Amino acid sequence: MSDEADAQTARAAGFAEIIVGRAPSDVAATDASAYGLAAGSRPVLSLEGEVVAVKRVPADAGVSYGYTHRTARATTLALIGLGYSDGVPRLASNRARVLVAGAQRPLVGRIAMDQLVVECGDAEPRPGETAILFGDPERGEPSAAEWAGWTERAPLDLTAGLGVRILRERR
Repeated sequence: MSDEADAQTARAAGFAEIIVGRAPSDVAATDASAYGLAAGSRPVLSLEGEVVAVKRVPADAGVSYGYTHRTARATTLALIGLGYSDGVPRLASNRARVLVAGAQRPLVGRIAMDQLVVECGDAEPRPGETAILFGDPERGEPSAAEWAGWTERAPLDLTAGLGVRILRERR
């Protein structure tokens, strides 16, 4: 349908005016800067969750729904209060890394509706600690570009899909 046809339809529906906008040509460059992907830029956003539970498990423990991951040895698992209903892509299951207890650690098992699990080895994060899914790699955090690769999508798609339960704040 043409812009004029859209405008006629809108007027017929009672709208007095319709404005048809076009994205600026530099929008891709702006997006790249926000994610720290442009030369010389640093990320201006991050996605953080909370460690809500910690559990020590033996070797061969099944993790999350369907036990798509089994622990290779005794390890500590951290339950993070973010899931696919928050916009964390399920494709990150058993692929992505999360910064927990001072180091990047593997996201293991299937991402559930409200939670995901991170294998922490011998580290023992505490409930209430912050887990960073993506942010500034200069601080040791996984990047949005890495998450884009793990989830087979563009970095902008990561934030476009974040749900309403994600608190947006400026720091």
